[in-house]
Amino acid sequence: MTNVYGTIPDKEIEERTKNLAHHLRENRLDAALLLSMQEIYYYSGIGLEGAVYITSDGNSTYLVKRNTALAKSYSPINDIRDYGRQSKMFQELEVPSESRIGIEDDIVPYSFLQYLKTKAAPSELYGASHIFRNIRAVKSPFEISQIQSAAELIDEMMQYCATIVKPDMSEIELVSHLDSWLLNNGHAGAITTRGFNSGMLHYSYVVSSDSSSLNSFFTPVSGQGLSLKYPYGPTRRKLGRNKPFIVDACGNSNGYISDTTRTFVCGRLGSNKDLLDTLVTIKDFLLEELVPGCDLGVLFSDIWKLADELGVSEMFMGTTDNHVAFIGHGVGLELDEFPILHAKGPTLESGNIIACEPKLVVPMQLVLGLEDTYHISESGPQLLTHAPDYFEV
Repeated sequence: MTNVYGTIPDKEIEERTKNLAHHLRENRLDAALLLSMQEIYYYSGIGLEGAVYITSDGNSTYLVKRNTALAKSYSPINDIRDYGRQSKMFQELEVPSESRIGIEDDIVPYSFLQYLKTKAAPSELYGASHIFRNIRAVKSPFEISQIQSAAELIDEMMQYCATIVKPDMSEIELVSHLDSWLLNNGHAGAITTRGFNSGMLHYSYVVSSDSSSLNSFFTPVSGQGLSLKYPYGPTRRKLGRNKPFIVDACGNSNGYISDTTRTFVCGRLGSNKDLLDTLVTIKDFLLEELVPGCDLGVLFSDIWKLADELGVSEMFMGTTDNHVAFIGHGVGLELDEFPILHAKGPTLESGNIIACEPKLVVPMQLVLGLEDTYHISESGPQLLTHAPDYFEV
């Protein structure tokens, strides 16, 4: 079969499986049953619907609903089988009686989870999403290289945007140009998010000052969208002259996501340049503080104090009565991974990758944003995003 995909190295899958087996033993679990596409891809190397079952001694089985031949062509897992009858899954896997099995309790639908519990008995299913997500929060050199590639693509896209944008373009027209450019230049497509009823309609989001509604999505600012079914994202409003707008774009390299926001203006920023400089000051502060051992809860508080000192707290990350509860989030196979930069955030580890997105918004009047993706390393934070902080075109 001709290889038309970028692949995850076999050694990478092997090390991930060993790491999960270690964490299963630490948490007194006998196995993990992985059902989400991101976990299936992470541990098998291909995102075909089914289930990956990994035991605490490191044995993997991949049950594939359709096209086992494709799975066998790309996955290093030796034991790949047809999914078979769902009611017989645990018999097919030869699960020992009274096993303790970890499962993604936060996203598996309730009815399906209850069904699986009845079929697994006398074995028991335990919520283990926190284990799986914390494992994926620490990236390997291979994963870092993929996110770096995704970020570099967005750097190029931002430069491309500066060459084509015009004041009489609508937000959605610009998005159509940017998304098309991304797909034609190596973007891998879908952007996966964790939450229920969440997802990305576009790879790039354009929000102008005139359509900068409050956070009807999970971001500090969202546009008003094209319909009441999805009342967020780009609209058909014209960008206009001397009016700032943001381009918030996600790169994707072999499923690995980066996140970048830049402020643009067709014309000049004028007095808004001083406000944008406060975001640059916050970025400089992040470049000093994002180190292994950093308490993200403390950092969250310190950033808010800095925003107050800079005189922008009332418009920082929303408005006074509608702030979002975070300033940054992990990225990887999902857009909203651990760690989260919020009031009860964890301690940073070497290998974490986090996108920090300071934004200012006055609804329907002004939006400014500066988001970068950072690799947390022992030598300090490494910026993966390198486009200029803003563009006057």
